[in-house]
Amino acid sequence: MRLKLSLIGILLLGLLVLLNSSAFGAPKNLVTNPDFKVDTNGYSFGADYGTFTVDKSVKAPVGNAAFAKMNKVGANAWEPEIHSPAFDLKNGVKYTYAFWAKAETGKTRVLGVRFEQLNTWVGIGEDITINDQWKDYRFTGVWTHPSSPPQVVIHVAMNVPPNPLVSVWFSNFRVYEGDYVADVLSVTPTDRLTTSWGQIKGK
Repeated sequence: MRLKLSLIGILLLGLLVLLNSSAFGAPKNLVTNPDFKVDTNGYSFGADYGTFTVDKSVKAPVGNAAFAKMNKVGANAWEPEIHSPAFDLKNGVKYTYAFWAKAETGKTRVLGVRFEQLNTWVGIGEDITINDQWKDYRFTGVWTHPSSPPQVVIHVAMNVPPNPLVSVWFSNFRVYEGDYVADVLSVTPTDRLTTSWGQIKGK
């Protein structure tokens, strides 16, 4: 009986590893360096208003966390703004952007998040309110602007009342065709295997 359970356990663990891999159903991410494994390469932030750096002291849901430290704001919503690495979108196609974010402990704040086409500055998206707990924020819509070029970014307006000086952590920016898909990478293979193996051993 124990041999049978062991074989079942080995097969189950192998299956979970495969299911957790990007080869099974994970949409193609159009954003390069989404989880800040290569510092903040490809991202931009208004240097006059604070800093945007990788913060390895904070455990991110996926990869590393990038910390937008707010020192001051300008006169407009885009002062400062964060831009993701650029990507191409096609007219008439449904796309989703998603990313993890959280604010300082005990704080909430509003961010203005959009798909934004470079050079024309047009796009679609919505304002979101974040708190001090990691959450996967997302927006899905049909791109009704001309196809790229020009390319498009995830634009995050930081100067949004009533609390624009609250600093924010970000993790794992994604853009892909279609509806929102849960970020399976936020559950590590180790977590899944430990849970499943414990269930098997308990039988």
